[in-house]
Amino acid sequence: MFRLDKLFKLKIYYDIYKWIKPRVFGFIILISSILIIIYLHSEYISWVEISGNKFFLGKSYIIKNALILILIISYFILNNNKKYKSPSISNAVNNVESNEQKIHFEKKKNNFKSIKERGELKTEYQRILEGTDEKD
Repeated sequence: MFRLDKLFKLKIYYDIYKWIKPRVFGFIILISSILIIIYLHSEYISWVEISGNKFFLGKSYIIKNALILILIISYFILNNNKKYKSPSISNAVNNVESNEQKIHFEKKKNNFKSIKERGELKTEYQRILEGTDEKD
């Protein structure tokens, strides 16, 4: 007795879960930062009520809202630049990267072979003493 609307809701919840799962840490930092800003602003408002100094009260609302807006924009900018991979794609990418690393390692190995075939490397002072310094 599964209705179609329940299945639809389940799909929506699953999509939301998949979207939020890799972003949970940043989202928690965003929410906690916003809560800290709201708390500090409420403390400032209670200080204004006690002291009676209302000179910066209007500016405090502008600063609070600007900080929250900056936090939200920076969160979305930073999260849009990240690439979140699904496990099936990441396995294929890892296989390609490992093959590229093997090829790169083989090329380096061949380069070191050519250096070994040259013979012993000598310091500049050894070359000066032998008279084979190329700088002269």
